This record gives sequence, C-alpha cells and structure tokens, in this order.
Amino acid sequence: MKLTRLKRYLKEKEVKHPSVIRPIRKVARVVSRTPPTYPRLLRREIDAVTDVLHSPFWNMNSGGSLVHEKLEEEFAAYVGTRYAVAVNSGGMAIQMVLRALGLKPGDEVIHQVDTCVANAFAVMAAGATPIFADINTDNFLLSPESTEACISPQTKVLMPIHMWGYPENLDWIIGLAKKHNLFIIEDACLAFGAETKGRKVGSNADVGVFSFGSLKPIQAGEGGMISTNNEALAKELRVLRNWGDTTIEYGIRDQKVLSWNGRISEIVAAVALEQVRGYPKYFEMIQELAASLIDRLAGIDGIEVIMPRSANVKPAYSQLTVKLNTKIMGVSKTELMERLRARGIGVWHANFEPINSLTFFRDGHWRDWVLRGDLDRVEENYKHKFATSNHVYEDIGLGFTKNNFLSKARTNLLIKELKNARAH
Repeated sequence: MKLTRLKRYLKEKEVKHPSVIRPIRKVARVVSRTPPTYPRLLRREIDAVTDVLHSPFWNMNSGGSLVHEKLEEEFAAYVGTRYAVAVNSGGMAIQMVLRALGLKPGDEVIHQVDTCVANAFAVMAAGATPIFADINTDNFLLSPESTEACISPQTKVLMPIHMWGYPENLDWIIGLAKKHNLFIIEDACLAFGAETKGRKVGSNADVGVFSFGSLKPIQAGEGGMISTNNEALAKELRVLRNWGDTTIEYGIRDQKVLSWNGRISEIVAAVALEQVRGYPKYFEMIQELAASLIDRLAGIDGIEVIMPRSANVKPAYSQLTVKLNTKIMGVSKTELMERLRARGIGVWHANFEPINSLTFFRDGHWRDWVLRGDLDRVEENYKHKFATSNHVYEDIGLGFTKNNFLSKARTNLLIKELKNARAH
C-alpha cells in the first residue's frame, strides 16, 4: 500500500508535523478498509517488466534466453506436462490447437452451451463448427447424456470446460472420447492450479488451454498458454503462433499451413512468469479463504455450494458458485442479485446465458461462416431449448466473485446480507 509506505517513510525521516501526519493517517485508515483488489501482484512483476523494457528484446522472435521460454518451462513444470506453448490469449490457444490437431471446415467440437461465447467463436474462427451440449444440475458442468447425443460422424473434439475453476469430471469424458476416437481439449482458462485426483487440470487430456486475461486465476492483462505431453504437437503449435513460419522449428523458411500471429510479448510474459512463481502460495490461501466462506454458507438454508471440499478435488475458485432453493430462501434469484448488488457485493450467475440465445446464433448469422457439414443438424442444435442451462441461468445458479472471500470483512458482509434477504 503506497500510502502506508509513505507513512512509514515520514516516520523514519522524523516528519512529525500534525498538518502532514494527520491527513496521511486518515487516508491510510480509509484505504485499509477497501476490499482487496483483484488482480494483485504475486511476486516481482514490476521489476520483471522493467528488466524487459531495459533490454533490446520485447518480441519473442528476437534474442535468446527469452522470458517466454522461461515462462513455458516453469508453467509446464507446475501444471505437470512436458511442454507448454505461450500465446497471446486463451481464445487464440483454442484456435491454434484445433488447427494443429488437423480439424477442417465441417469438423465439429462439442462443449457446454452456457460457457463464454469466446469458446464458440474460437472454434468458428479456426474453421470448425461448435456444437452445444446441456449441463446437469449436480455441478453445472457437462451432461453425459446430452454430450453423447451430440456426437455425429463430423465430431472430432470434446472440449470440457472447468467452469469458474471447478474441475470437470474427466473420467466419463475420457471414456466417451476413446469410444468415438475423439480428441479432448481441456479448457482450463478459469482453473489454473485446480486439481482432480492429484493431477492439475490441463494435464489430463491431449491438450489444455489457459488464459491470463480478465477474471483468470493469474493475470497478465492478456496472454495464454497451451499445455501438452505431445512433442510433435508442441512443435507444430510453435509454428502456428508465428504465421506458420517453419524457420525456428525446422530450419527451413517456409509456410505450410494457414496460421495467425499468436505470439505473446516478452512484456506480458514477464508479468505472467512472476504470477506463476507466486501462485502456489496464493492458491493455498484461496483454498483456505474459500473453505471459510463455504463453512459459513452451510448455515444458510436454501443455499447449496455446488462442489463441496474433497480430498480429490481442489477448485481454483475464480468465483464460488451455489445453487439456490428460492422457495426456502423466499426470494427469487433476480431479486436476490439486485439486493446484493445494491449493497456493493460482487455477484453474478453460475453460468453464462446459453450461447444459442445470442443474436449471432439465434438469428442465423452463423450460416455466413459455417459452410460445410450437416447444416440442418447444426441448425437443429442451435435452435434447441437447453432446459437445464436456462434453468440454472434464470433461476438457481449464483456466483459470488472472488473479492467476497479475500477478506473477513467482505465475507461477513455477504453472509449478513444473505441472511437479511432470507429474513425478508
């Protein structure tokens, strides 16, 4: 806190005049009551960026022993894969992976319908077709029945999404993928550090994708990462992120596949590296703070935390999601959200609005971009009424943002307002 440091500095310099000290003390007390901000510095990000700016190497294509290379090395070690490939966003990571896996126009990728539209748009931007599956009410993640019903001869990829940092149940997904010879992409953009059965997300399938952008567990403004144990795939991804230039990886200047500029800057990589280095300690702190809030939520009838603590599961808690019983609560989800927001409490949905309800899909604009495959079947999928996803979004799914459990004062306020809402 800069004001606190200034106060210490003045004390050390024996600046004692009341006209100087009193205003600083007053402002420092106010600032100290401000809710913890997010994102936050986890290590020496400012110094690391300064080091890059003082160097001649701001771009990943110049120089040696670059920051993004160290980031890839330490990221892979933390996640538990052999390779990691740094890119400029999580959405770009999805596009590059689909291209590297060989998907072509008309090939289909299945993911839940109530995730961020970035998933569907990234699939389409790579030339493939997103197909939507419904969720279940147990954990607000993919429904096995709905997912299997979506599989067609055009299906090439299953993309489970670890929504809000809650690990998806990959056992049945891996079994389904083997049955139909499909690739699996773990979307771990909101789940860096999360674990299931002792393994971190992003290390359990063919490939994992991560983001360092808005609301993500680690922050660098933008940026992303791809994790894999497949050496050939990692090599192809490094080619794809640089307009397909094969010079660095194969020693021949050539372009063989349609590609993008997916490069991460050394400046962003410097921030991300320090975030990764400081994250293990921060992750454990988040576990403790979230557990405290979960314990207190257990005392409020009508609120069920979606994923209770388990020795086999450690969520990343990008937000804490709950299921409402509005009859017991005596208040609708909409009214409860309005009351909480009026008190300055960060609250959102436990999912996104179903993607097919957005104008691009609802009004058929997707037809300008999806030109191959069984278009009638695709249209049927996009017009489907995803009952569970809609029910979760409209009626029962609620998410408490991370700042609600980053301090005792914010947790106390949330619990108080939830009890007051129920009392009314």
